[in-house]
Amino acid sequence: MQRKHPLDIKMLVKEMVNEIQKGTLADESGKLPSEYTLMSHYNVSRYALRQALGQLGDMGYIYQSHGIGSFVRPKRRDTVMNLQNDTELTEELARPGRVITTVAACQCIVSAADADFLPENHDLPAGERLIEIKRQRTLDGEPYLIEQSYYLQSVAEEIPEESLYDSVFKYFELKKNIKVGFIDKIISSEPLSDWGASFFQLPAGAPTLVVRDDSFLSSGKLLAFSKICYDYRKAELFMFKKNY
Repeated sequence: MQRKHPLDIKMLVKEMVNEIQKGTLADESGKLPSEYTLMSHYNVSRYALRQALGQLGDMGYIYQSHGIGSFVRPKRRDTVMNLQNDTELTEELARPGRVITTVAACQCIVSAADADFLPENHDLPAGERLIEIKRQRTLDGEPYLIEQSYYLQSVAEEIPEESLYDSVFKYFELKKNIKVGFIDKIISSEPLSDWGASFFQLPAGAPTLVVRDDSFLSSGKLLAFSKICYDYRKAELFMFKKNY
């Protein structure tokens, strides 16, 4: 069925990923419909569709065979998160029907000098005011991650309490018209803090998988930096490399 209103490229990518995850977009061999069929289905231009197909390829969902067409890559396990996906964690994990829930959250104002960590390769004045957010999140009711984030107050201004239990970046985009341009990620491991150990029911000092996110506006201005610690027994991360 053709859609009444065309999708922008970002929403087109999300919709196509949803259909890929559900197994409703490709045929039995994994081949996607023709460009003409997809353009009609989504009510989009050829340019928008090709941009979306390029992004899906970069994100590891499809591959394109010259002269033959586009194919869906083999499905990954539902527990695996794609680090190259540009969607929120909640959306990434919810697509296979799983539920990620914030069970505890708090925020306060601190200076950069008092932050527990700072962004990689980015100097902040000691007096820079930051909104510190701490969250504990479960996946299908089981402890999954703890998150500590800092948002530049000069950019974010304020963050409503209800957004702590949903998506902070979604609040920025919908209410503040603040959009993330790019995110730098660093993966490491470190000993688990008492706060995390209590939540994961692990000994303090046990290893934890850490993903550091530094989020920037398209102008290159820093918006936020985060440290997300996963229960190493449950977290699986995915990336892929294209050889041109």
